[in-house]
Amino acid sequence: MQVTANLAITTSREDFRALAAGHRVVPVTRKVLADSETPLSAYRKLAANRPGTFLLESAENGRSWSRWSFIGAGAPSALTVRDGEAEWLGVTPNDAPRGGEPLHALRATLELLKTEHVPGLPPLSSGLVGFFAYDMVRRLERLPSLAVDDLGLPDMLLLLATDIAAVDHHEGTITLIANAVNWNGTDERVDWAYDDAVARLDVMTAALSAHLPSTVATFSHPEPLHRSQRTLEEYGAIVEKLVGDIEAGEAFQVVPSQRFEMDTDADPLDVYRMLRVTNPSPYMYLLNVPNDAGGLDFSIVGSSPEALVTVKDGRATTHPIAGTRWRGQTEEEDLLLEKELSEDEKERAEHLMLVDLGRNDLGRVCQPGTVRVDDYSHIERYSHVMHLVSTVTGLLADGKTALDAVTACFPAGTLSGAPKVRAMEL
Repeated sequence: MQVTANLAITTSREDFRALAAGHRVVPVTRKVLADSETPLSAYRKLAANRPGTFLLESAENGRSWSRWSFIGAGAPSALTVRDGEAEWLGVTPNDAPRGGEPLHALRATLELLKTEHVPGLPPLSSGLVGFFAYDMVRRLERLPSLAVDDLGLPDMLLLLATDIAAVDHHEGTITLIANAVNWNGTDERVDWAYDDAVARLDVMTAALSAHLPSTVATFSHPEPLHRSQRTLEEYGAIVEKLVGDIEAGEAFQVVPSQRFEMDTDADPLDVYRMLRVTNPSPYMYLLNVPNDAGGLDFSIVGSSPEALVTVKDGRATTHPIAGTRWRGQTEEEDLLLEKELSEDEKERAEHLMLVDLGRNDLGRVCQPGTVRVDDYSHIERYSHVMHLVSTVTGLLADGKTALDAVTACFPAGTLSGAPKVRAMEL
């Protein structure tokens, strides 16, 4: 496919020099007309399923696609955890913390590599992209170690995303972004860094113009051979024990879980393709982890209706989701199920509990008196289910950052229970 490019680089060399004087990461961009590309085809061309790449998409109301999709085409570095300490994979920026407590290292890295806001750029133009595993909470709270770590996955892995393609579905364009990183913290190679970023933009532009054969995936549907950690009887005994704990007043809600596994030779991208078709959601992601992350080769594929917490212009927002019904087969059935969900005493009580938990979480990092419930218990519809959803917001207190908001809300109440710490202890 031929793309039409605005070959002029958005960031001039003079502007780049000015930005580089005070920042270690500076974006250089080019916008191309690519209205016949899809995010999947662009991902195949730019990222080719390589380790250290990602694809982020969003579908609203389980149907229409949101404005932006993001492709991570290059990440020379990643911050992870090994043997309980922070560790860099790949190129390490000078002055970046090596070793030590992972969250402290992450906080210092965000401060070291923060960028200047450039008007007109897409919402994601640089940054760290990756995951916190559930057990990251052990670095925030004292919890008993009851589970056996039989997978050996890192508790945290964050790619330093330097090469990004932002697909604008409204305009039919793709903004290519090559972030120049000042690795050594000096001004000796500013012009070289600019030229290198321009060269990477040229490579991405050429890749988008390349022709790829279509990939029509065919699937059979035999009875899946799932493996679970526990038998039904073992899991039932855990549930009965937790019910007893709740009746004894130890907690209001506890969320037990178990892992299901199955063998497959499917490509991670094809798994993602099936997921985005069967369960289109506001937050969909494919993350290919670098091969040197603990010697493991794995990808993460997911589809979620909610963000844990978002921060924009100093305002933190969380959307507690609790209370669920399947979507109806007809509009009439859908409305009946909505009414049933709205009037269900148990679902409403659970939702209120999680709203209170969200207020408490944000209250730990927000200015006193600013945490409020902006919207309470409305129905949101997704591809297969409908949920009760509320909106809780607050203004971050002086000295608090988006990372503080994440750690205050982590993990979500729907994955822990209430009170959060006691529920996780159980």
